Amino acid sequence: MRPLSTVSYFRRNKKKLFSNIIIIVVAICLVYIMECFIASIVQSIYPLDATRFEHASIIISTESNPEIPQEVLSSLEDSENIESVIPVTVRQIAFSVPGSTTHAAVFAAAENDLPYLTHNFQIAIADGRLPESGADEIAVDSSVAKNNGLKIGSQTSIDVSHGLDRQYTVVGILDSESHISLVGSPAPIDGLLKYDEKGYLVFHADGRSMQAENEVTAYSKQGLNVWTLARYDKLYQVNNQTFQILDMVVVLSIIVMVVCLVCSKYAQFFSRKSEIGILSALGYTQREITMRTFREVVIINLAGFIIGLGLAVVLCQIIVTAAFSSIGGTGVYLYGKAVLLSLLAPILTTVFTLLPVRRLISKVDAISIVTSN
Repeated sequence: MRPLSTVSYFRRNKKKLFSNIIIIVVAICLVYIMECFIASIVQSIYPLDATRFEHASIIISTESNPEIPQEVLSSLEDSENIESVIPVTVRQIAFSVPGSTTHAAVFAAAENDLPYLTHNFQIAIADGRLPESGADEIAVDSSVAKNNGLKIGSQTSIDVSHGLDRQYTVVGILDSESHISLVGSPAPIDGLLKYDEKGYLVFHADGRSMQAENEVTAYSKQGLNVWTLARYDKLYQVNNQTFQILDMVVVLSIIVMVVCLVCSKYAQFFSRKSEIGILSALGYTQREITMRTFREVVIINLAGFIIGLGLAVVLCQIIVTAAFSSIGGTGVYLYGKAVLLSLLAPILTTVFTLLPVRRLISKVDAISIVTSN
């Protein structure tokens, strides 16, 4: 007989072992899935909004400046930081994933400018063709098409907020990291365009993106609506506070779970005072008994972490990935930050269980326990 054998104890107490491991597994799964859900929202929305600004900034007319001044255009065209300035009609199409909604860019350009746009934004035609200039046709980004349930031949209206009553026929599916869709009408020179529907794509010269962004940003002081990657990132950081709050909720959830786990484990060890007293009476030192307790807690938490992490990855791949990828988003199921936060639960549980249990062991009176038994 080996009274301090951890394996022997687990064999005699299989139900306690399994119940403790299951609690850890559930805690790990909840934390990991919540973090992967948050990451899936971010990785679905951010590229859709930001990637196009890596290639070009955009200047949009405003109510105070319904027409972009010619001197602004001339200055941009003459700048060594700017490769080209392309007039476009600015439209949007909704893109929604669980927990968030944004709008993807839709541009109309002159027919002779389309090859330049597709080349610089690295747009490939996955199916169908590009829209004809002046026609109520649209070539939709593949992710946006999946999100809105569109395919070749579908009828769709875009940017309902502008009261646009045109029905566009989907004639093409596009693939690009910029997630840009293209329409045939209205053309940039259409006289019926509203002030916030007219704009210019300002393509950066090679190696001069920062200088080009700074130059374009300066025109916001003239009442123009200017968007660059730096400005979008600044706005994103403000909006990112929502996700930071969600991360705080996850951390608070971990703390609550740790408190519950520690209380549960301490109650189990408290019920084993007689066992601890008898071991002390047999001559085992507090250090030896504490080490056995340490091994028990570590093995249970380690087993729970490994099983929980494996199960969480599988669940995320099935649930989270399906929920986002099926609608054109990005489902995250392998996420380092989620692993680190999940690891907090077993680590904190181990530490805050051993501290009070060690004190319990040191205060057990072996003689009185043996006498009472």
